[in-house]
Parts: sequence; C-alpha cells; structure tokens
Amino acid sequence: MKKISQLFNTKQLFLFASALTFIACSNDDNNEPIIDAEPEPVGVVVEGCDSFTEALPSLNTATIDFECNGNPFSEEGALSDANLNGTWGRFGGAAGVEYLELDYVDNPNPGTVNSSSKVLKIEEDAGIEPWAGFFFNLNEKIIFPAGQEAISIDVHSAAPGQNVLLKIEDSSNSDNFKEATVTTTATGAWEKLIYNFSAEDSNKYDRIVIIAAINTTNSAETTYYIDNIAFSTPVAVEEVSSPTEAPSAPSLDAADVMSVFSDSYTDVAGTDFNPNWGQSTQVSTVDLGGNSVLKYAGLNYQGTAFASPLNVSEYTSIHIDYWTSDSTTLNFFLISSGEGKEKAKALDVSSLGEWKSVDIALTDFSDVVDLADVIQFKVDGNGTVFFDNIYFHGETPVASSPAAGPEAPTAAAEDVLSIFSDSYTDVEGTNFNPDWGQSTQVTTEVLADNSVLKYTNLNYQGTEFTVQDVSAYNTIHLDYWSADQTTVDFFLISNEPTTEVKKTIAITPGEWNSIDIPLSEFSPVELNKVFQFKIVGAGTIFFDNFYFKK
Repeated sequence: MKKISQLFNTKQLFLFASALTFIACSNDDNNEPIIDAEPEPVGVVVEGCDSFTEALPSLNTATIDFECNGNPFSEEGALSDANLNGTWGRFGGAAGVEYLELDYVDNPNPGTVNSSSKVLKIEEDAGIEPWAGFFFNLNEKIIFPAGQEAISIDVHSAAPGQNVLLKIEDSSNSDNFKEATVTTTATGAWEKLIYNFSAEDSNKYDRIVIIAAINTTNSAETTYYIDNIAFSTPVAVEEVSSPTEAPSAPSLDAADVMSVFSDSYTDVAGTDFNPNWGQSTQVSTVDLGGNSVLKYAGLNYQGTAFASPLNVSEYTSIHIDYWTSDSTTLNFFLISSGEGKEKAKALDVSSLGEWKSVDIALTDFSDVVDLADVIQFKVDGNGTVFFDNIYFHGETPVASSPAAGPEAPTAAAEDVLSIFSDSYTDVEGTNFNPDWGQSTQVTTEVLADNSVLKYTNLNYQGTEFTVQDVSAYNTIHLDYWSADQTTVDFFLISNEPTTEVKKTIAITPGEWNSIDIPLSEFSPVELNKVFQFKIVGAGTIFFDNFYFKK
C-alpha cells in the first residue's frame, strides 16, 4: 500500500530560518532585517508518482484523470470509526485487512480510447464479497451540465461481461444515492463506459462509488484499471426485445398456493412491487395477451415488500417464471426480519429469449431466512427481465442439486492420473476457473463430505493444468449430475499446436451419470501434450472424478 510522508516539517523549518535570521542580524553591521523566505508548500509522496498534488477532486471543473493529483488513497486518509474525516474507503472485505488497494500506475495499454500517462489500478484479494468496491469524496456536489446528464469512465476490460457499477452518493447520508451498472464488451483493451443519470440528480451527490466487477467473486487476486471520470452525453438506451406471449398458466389448486404475483391466483394484498431502495431499475407492468407480467428494465437490484410478514413455513417451494434476452447474471433473494437474514439463489440465464420456470426448495433458504417471517424479496443482476407467477406452494420440487456425491471410484491409484477427485491425489496447480470470458460461475460444493464442482449458468468452462502425457492411459472418466439438462459437450485439448476434439455426452437428469471415454475418440489430440479440458452446455451441472485411467 502507498506510503505518504511530509516532505517538510513547517514548524522545524520556521525555527531553523529564525535562527539563521538571528545569527545574520548579529553579524550585520547595519542591523538591517533579513526577510524570511516563504517556506515551500508541503507535499506528499505517492508510490508511482514523481510528484503529487493532493486535493479533493471536483467533477464540475475537470475530468478526474488520476494524473498524480486528487486523492492519494492513503491508509491515513481512509474513512473508519477512528477517522470520521476520512475522504475515501473500501468495503466488502474483512475489517483490518487491506483487501482492496488503489495505486497510481503507468497506463498498461495506451491507445486511441485512453492515451493517458497515469491510471488508477484496483487490486483485489481473492474471496472478497462480490459487491466489494471503494469510494472517494468530491469537494462539491455534482452539477450535471445541460445535455451531459451522464458520467463516463474509461475501463480496461480483460474480457467482455465485466459488470462495472458506478454509484453517486451523498457523503453525509449514504442512503441517498443513484447508481447504474454497465457491462464491458472489449477484450484486453480500454473502453469508455457511459452511465446515464438525469438533471434531477444535480446538486445532490458528492461521493463516487465504484464496484469494478459487481456480482463476481474473485477466485484469485484480481487487478482492474480505470481512468478519466468525466461528464458525458447520455447514451441512447437500446430497445430490448420482449416476450410476445405470457408463460404457461400454472395448474396447481388455489388452496395449495400463496401467491405474490399471478393472474391465476388471488395475490397477497398490499404488496409494494417498487419500494424506494435507491435502485436504478425501472419497474412496470406489461400486458401480454390479457396476462400481466412484471418488467424490470435496466436491472441493478429491485425489491418487493409485503404489507405484513408472510408465514410460508408450511410450504415447500417458491415458483418463479422469468424471461430475458440480455441478462448475464440474475439472483433471487428471500428476506426475513433482522440483520443479515437474506439468502440468494442464482437463476439460470444461459437460455435467452424464452420463458423459464423454476421451483426453488424453501430449504435452500431456511438455514438463514425465518420462513415464518418473510418480509421481502430482492432480485439483483443486469439487463431487462420479465417475471410472472411468483408464488409459494406445497409440492415437493424436483431436486436442483444432488444430495450426495457419486459412488467413490474403485480403480487402483497406480492406474489413475487424477485431475479432480477426493479418492486420489490430484495433479497439482490445476486452475478450475481460468478467465476465458465465460459467464459460467464455478464453485466447489461439499456433499456428504465429498467435494464436487458446480457449474452454474453454464455456457462454457475451461480447466487448465500443466502439460500431461496421458498416452499410456486408455480412458478418461467423468461423473456428472444435472436436474434438467440432457446433453453436455466435453473437449480434450492438447497444445503446440492447440488441438481440441469434442465428445457429446448424454445426461439422465436427476441422478449421477458416469462415463469412461476411450482416449482414441479424441484423435487428433496429441495425448502426450494434454493441458486443458473444456465443457460446453447450459444450465447447472455438477462434476466429480475427472481422471485418466489405464
């Protein structure tokens, strides 16, 4: 982290200068006064800068360009309980840990979009919260010029799909804010992201808040770069496609349902479908062939608040129908009274442009949420999403995940080269979530003391390991489980030159499947230079016991 030091101690400088004056006067026959020179301004030292001008930036007067001026982002200047006058801060990690660092550095990739000399580097630890970020104060409230009711930020995008959140906030009341999220489209290059606000947002906010990758959990230390925060002309919002018809009407008896939003049932009275939580989401009701659906446009997050708490402890599931053509991440939260009493469930957005139905077991929430005291829903994500038929019911849902891992393999350890298995010693250093620009979310789940890999929102997913010579082995083994998918593609990949071959695998939903694929079926992959796997598919799939076998 950067260190800041005083270049001069002004009191010491004054005393030293006074002493020189006294000596000079004593030796001066004319006893004429010597006028002290003005002391040089006190400066700060910031790593990465030859010199630094410290001042709270103003968006109203100049672009915030991070050219070694503005906020030095020192630990001494960070807002905390011990320093209520701090001018910047971080959030989303453990207290007392510098889990997010900000540095002024040379532009890593100058070009047409951003030719600046210096930029701001954001360095985040692995495992911090998916909403971790930082903020810094301005010296005055933002006043949007006419025709420039937007803010642009230059972002160096490693890959498309990075969701960058910008919030403008009142530093004296953090509950007063507006925010928007924009998704990157470039690969390894700078791009200018533009966040639309409005003239009504002028003269309200004097703090900038940035989350470099909202809803992303770092599996390793991650670096981002931003630069040039400035006013901009608002961008035209593209019209997102919409469903042409409503989802299929539910068929459960009304007596078995507690409905929140559905034309097929009588809904809970008094529900507020658009409480003011500071969200940028625009909520409306759309008629599709005589059936009402909810539309969340420009989603960042959106709440639903009940007039009184719901006791859903006698139900087993919550049903949701949803449709999107552009969302890349979508989470549904159930919330009860009390701090921290909310839990999220990721919704599958791998199939766009069609209605999807999900029945989530309430047991997926009950370890955190009090089912006898449900007060709110929340949805977060991006894009535009339509919802219908949100209701609790008593039917036992189809299991969305396996209760336990697959049967343990029985092959002798000396006949196996294992990539992922609790039954064997795995190849060291394997990266199970390399950044290939995928939307897949990878986690390791423990099922009855057995670790398995879970791919959520699968589109494609890589696995990288040191080059392996598997020419002495006969097959590759995989175990896999999905609640609703019927096929998945597995690729074996060798290098120099990179060669990959696909094998389409059938899935029987709701049970563990096992397969041993002859390595001869992957020709012309060079078996003495295998260094990657790739999975291509959709939905959520669990995997275990990746190993080569003689």
